Amino acid sequence: MREVRLLVNDIDRHLEDAARAKQQLEAEQWREQLRPRAMRLFAARTATLHGSRALLKLLVEELYPDDLFTELVGDLDRVPRRRWPQVVAIAVALRHSWRRDGLATVAKRLHVSLAMPTLSDTSTGHTARPSRRRLFGSPRPSQGSSLRSDPMRGSRP
Repeated sequence: MREVRLLVNDIDRHLEDAARAKQQLEAEQWREQLRPRAMRLFAARTATLHGSRALLKLLVEELYPDDLFTELVGDLDRVPRRRWPQVVAIAVALRHSWRRDGLATVAKRLHVSLAMPTLSDTSTGHTARPSRRRLFGSPRPSQGSSLRSDPMRGSRP
């Protein structure tokens, strides 16, 4: 019985190896022979392709934007054609914005200025969001802030 199991396992291993080798051969044939011909045909048939919403959606999908994209752009089905370059720029920027220098590089290449005190100057301690004290006029310092270092109250002796 043990020998039968070993034979079955051996046959299974050979069948798996053969299937893997066949897949690898087909992938190599696709890459080396069929893909170049298919791409030449595709390129020739898209020579007169115009900008379309389908193309825009495909491009945006390829960039895998997060939820912030929808917040910034809205529904792609409702974006007018004149804003399509902006939509693509936003999708690309989102893709590269996980690090500050990534977003800065995209902005520089597209000649888009990011100069803002809240983005470029973090040493002043100011934030983009106003504090509760400034919004509601509360004389109390914000939680965790000492009275001595509170810029809204001035320095104390």
